[in-house]
Amino acid sequence: MATWVGSGWVRPFPGAGGAPRWKDQGVDLFSVGDVAARLGVTASTVRMWGQRYDLVASARSVGGHRRYTVADLARLLRMHEAVLAGEAPAAAARAALGRSVEPTGSRGGPGGSVLAVPRAGAAARGLARAASRLDEMAVEDAVVAAMEQHGTLLAWNDIVRPVLVAAGEYWQRTGQGIEIEHLLTQAVATACARYVSHLPEPPRERPVLLAGGPAEEHVLPLYALRAALCEHGIPARVLGPRTPMTALAAAARRIRCAGALVWLSVPDPSALTGLASVATRHRRMVLLVGGPGWAGMDVAPAHPCQTLPEAVDLLEAAWNRPAVTVTRSSR
Repeated sequence: MATWVGSGWVRPFPGAGGAPRWKDQGVDLFSVGDVAARLGVTASTVRMWGQRYDLVASARSVGGHRRYTVADLARLLRMHEAVLAGEAPAAAARAALGRSVEPTGSRGGPGGSVLAVPRAGAAARGLARAASRLDEMAVEDAVVAAMEQHGTLLAWNDIVRPVLVAAGEYWQRTGQGIEIEHLLTQAVATACARYVSHLPEPPRERPVLLAGGPAEEHVLPLYALRAALCEHGIPARVLGPRTPMTALAAAARRIRCAGALVWLSVPDPSALTGLASVATRHRRMVLLVGGPGWAGMDVAPAHPCQTLPEAVDLLEAAWNRPAVTVTRSSR
């Protein structure tokens, strides 16, 4: 007797123990490797979900090997999407199956994720799973959703930053996973740009400048800072990594910017020696420095910022100061 499985009719063949085996008659059947590749997890994770949560393959090939039907794959996709959104694997499996499932082993982990963020919330755990899966679009969507729901600063501190720290710590501990950190960085920067594109456009006058130091490679916090400033209606321009201090000084003078922030994640003496030249190029500009690379340095005449919220407050105050209007006296 033919049976409907997934997207077509197949005919069962009796197997050992009465388990059905399906002869493929135009119906998509997937091996465990096929399923793992579609989900972006390891084959052992797919097998573990079957053993622990009863998300097993419901068909067998003519040769007796387990095969997943389209319906089986759809259930696994629903579970994995819920896990990426921060749901616990056991709860996600129950929802995917539509019934109560008791784990038969230890408590489920992150579904193949290599990043551990045990003290973070569900949104951060979901972001870590998406990054570990190298699902760039899922990372972008998760970050944009967090920014829309919570605002940039809370999303950065409570959701994005813990995952970035976890990625860095994993690489330092194991020497592996640099591809996760790279993808995560790129996706978060893109997400910040997507989020800003849907905010009301700030005025164009006297924007603040955000730049990495002359040797600085990692400027992701500046994209979050720009997004937070845009939420406040403050125009900001990100000059990016490895910005020469002479270039920052020239840009500050050219656009008569209200304020500028130089970011360092590691110490850079060339950035320190260039601060004075930046400050003197435009007297009305408020010059700030941020990042752990400035620790222990005498940054005068700049003002150090310990947090992104502090930087937002200071740059907003600088931009809201009345601009000096220069007029020519008549003779």
